[in-house]
Amino acid sequence: MTVRRHRPTARKQHGLSLITSLLFMVAALILGVSVMSINVMQERMIGNTKDRELAMQAAEAALRDAERDIEANLDATSAFVEGCAGGLCIPPSDTASGPTSAPLWQTIDWASKSRAYGSRTAAPALLGPANTALATQPRYFIERLPTLPPRSGEDACVGGGCSNVAVDRARAYRITVRASGVRSATEVMLQSVYVKQ
Repeated sequence: MTVRRHRPTARKQHGLSLITSLLFMVAALILGVSVMSINVMQERMIGNTKDRELAMQAAEAALRDAERDIEANLDATSAFVEGCAGGLCIPPSDTASGPTSAPLWQTIDWASKSRAYGSRTAAPALLGPANTALATQPRYFIERLPTLPPRSGEDACVGGGCSNVAVDRARAYRITVRASGVRSATEVMLQSVYVKQ
């Protein structure tokens, strides 16, 4: 009895599986690159949000610093002028030389006409995470607002019926603050009205 061995016949290969594998690899590569770019964009967004929050906190601290400055250093004799000197300003709408309604924060020279954070209160410099320095320390200026009207029940001195005794009245001040985060491109401006009793 003879045993026959069956030999498989060689078939001609067309390379279809190689092309399919390459297409799957290219698709996986494109998917991987797009996921990485999305992650990078999300990290940038998170970084921007953190820096903006840091700038917001610095601006809030500068508002409190300006309030301490008003309480400790400002009174009726403080030199508020039209052009702003040393961060003490008369609002453009209250000037005698030609009142305008343009807000002062849009035109002021922040470097020379405002006050630096801590310059009048000796507050320590603000720092970011891991004690990194901010791009710049916050700056602010203070505007003296017109005299407040009398409270309900107080004499309005109509017709010259008041005595000549000076009355120590509450005074309102508008504080405008500009602060940055660790990056100088991140900038926050805040404004508040503070009444000194």
